[in-house]
Amino acid sequence: MNNFPERSALIALSGGVDSAVLLAKAKAAGITLHAATVISEFTPAREVTAAEALAKRFAVPWHPIRISILADADIRQNPPERCYLCKRIIMQEMLSLAERLSLDAVFDGTHADDLAAGNRPGVRALQELGIISPFARAGAGKADILRWAKELGIEAVPPSACLATRIPQGTALTAELLSTVDAAETILRDGGGSGILRVRFDGTRAVVETLPAVRETAKIYEQKLKQLGIEEVSYRDYTAGA
Repeated sequence: MNNFPERSALIALSGGVDSAVLLAKAKAAGITLHAATVISEFTPAREVTAAEALAKRFAVPWHPIRISILADADIRQNPPERCYLCKRIIMQEMLSLAERLSLDAVFDGTHADDLAAGNRPGVRALQELGIISPFARAGAGKADILRWAKELGIEAVPPSACLATRIPQGTALTAELLSTVDAAETILRDGGGSGILRVRFDGTRAVVETLPAVRETAKIYEQKLKQLGIEEVSYRDYTAGA
């Protein structure tokens, strides 16, 4: 992962550890870099802040791309192929920006373990559009990325995933639903909820998924969650996934 055949690239920077390590590795390789973050109704606010900070840390020009994913009628219906449809829109925006900047490629942080996971609609969209995933190309998985993050002094922040993953499939997506989820997760994190945290919300009931060690901390803020319009709150262990 020290050599890249491309001379220049735009990195799809989410603010998570995968794209952060990719940014650092590509920067160290000496290729011309820009970074971009799509900001939509699906994007957690803290990811935008983290992405901008990472680009500044590595002295890479950062481009926020503001779009409305909910402008797409098919995606609003939250169908099984939502991730595929969304990823295509996001990466088409990245490709357009890369072309305007005269860059050779668009990089993303997909790794070998993602490919091995099987049915990943977002990965299919990347492959169709010609997005380059240097980690996957090199056969590097999550363990490699976490090891490099430690070596590079990059914090291995818990994965976040887009806000739409919190809404049950088939439940129509609205800006209000998504902003409620983002606000609820912000309340819990600001209150000391560490590690992986998800607020699954169907418009009435919320299920807070946390690691067992922080569940009691999360419960302290239940009344604040209800002030957001959440009528019922329950709790369960987080299991691997979105």
